[in-house]
Amino acid sequence: MATDVFGFPVSTGGEGGEFTPVLKYDARAGRFFRVERINTGNGFENEDVDITQTVKFLADFENVEVGYARFVAGQAPDFHLVPMGSQLPAKPSEQHSSVVRFMLKLAKECGGERPIREISGASKAFRGAIEAVYTAYLAQKDKNAGKLPVLVCEKITPVKTGTGVQSSTNYHPTFKIVGWSERKDLVFVAKAVTPSVASQVLAATVTASPATAPSTGSTRAAAPVAETADADDFG
Repeated sequence: MATDVFGFPVSTGGEGGEFTPVLKYDARAGRFFRVERINTGNGFENEDVDITQTVKFLADFENVEVGYARFVAGQAPDFHLVPMGSQLPAKPSEQHSSVVRFMLKLAKECGGERPIREISGASKAFRGAIEAVYTAYLAQKDKNAGKLPVLVCEKITPVKTGTGVQSSTNYHPTFKIVGWSERKDLVFVAKAVTPSVASQVLAATVTASPATAPSTGSTRAAAPVAETADADDFG
């Protein structure tokens, strides 16, 4: 946690206190952004730092969360998530979308001052990409016990849907496992949940399932052969 010159904790996340910074994928632009909170002197504002060309991260696939979220501009997302493998929570409203969320640590080249972050996504482009690489992770994890996968974005593919004025283009990332590394300081931080979701989590007898990938309807990619990871990338 950040501190002032006297050693007292400094809140960097508004009234809610310390928060986990975010890595964002914009499926409409096909770009990865490191979201930074900047103190303007009149409050904090978000600044998006484009790291698409260098994005590389250690993914905490042992603690994937799934469920629903509502994203409204200017407001904090309303998450209703459970550990992957638990019974999904009830969908709060039609405005809530299916979401996958997990923590990660960015490599030194793209991580900035706060490399440990979380990423979440509701787009089919993001969820399909995570499903494919998570399936590859399941196929390889037993041979890499005690380690987490290192991911890079191998390519970003435009996918057009609809016709005429109803047409739109989303950009689908393809992740690749390029190595494995110990988690070290990538510590999973459980978030506050609503009482209804909390009761489901307490009642669940299964936490993160090692055999179930997020269901998105996408085509599952074959597991790539992992290359050697540079341990120095993650401290």
